[in-house]
Amino acid sequence: MRITTPQHSFLVQPAVIDSIALALCTGLGLSDYELSWDFVDEEAMRELNAEFRNKDRSTDVLSFPQEEWDKPLLFQRPAWPIAPKDSKSEQPPRIVGDIVISPEDALRNAENIGHKLDRETCFLLVHGFLHLCGHDHEQEDEEALMLEQQRQIMDFLEHTADRPLWTDCIRIEA
Repeated sequence: MRITTPQHSFLVQPAVIDSIALALCTGLGLSDYELSWDFVDEEAMRELNAEFRNKDRSTDVLSFPQEEWDKPLLFQRPAWPIAPKDSKSEQPPRIVGDIVISPEDALRNAENIGHKLDRETCFLLVHGFLHLCGHDHEQEDEEALMLEQQRQIMDFLEHTADRPLWTDCIRIEA
């Protein structure tokens, strides 16, 4: 999947993003759910942010939940490797929600923090997914829980396989 912006051309690896999404669904107890995700340029992200959050600027990630939770779901390290979903199921999977990421904003974040683009993109996917699962960072205690969950998930994704699960999920094309 290629996303072209005025500044860069990004190549997204859907299979890698899907494997991260599967790990998130499994670890958060949503193995019968799927995540819908997309990557858009800054202009499309600005339009979404203006329409849904009344903020007329681009942002790095937006989450659109399809479920409501009584309390935030908590991550439990799943067994590795994670078995893929049974594609023969008669029931269509439920959708936990939609996540939209701006790779240009992710790149800016990565450069400011000193991370690689693929790691920052994975972090944004995790952050957005936690929002879909009832987490927020408006109150200090909510933020502390969300930050701890982000740390646990990123640690799992980094140290579960022989390399971080996010490796090459996105890159800038030369």
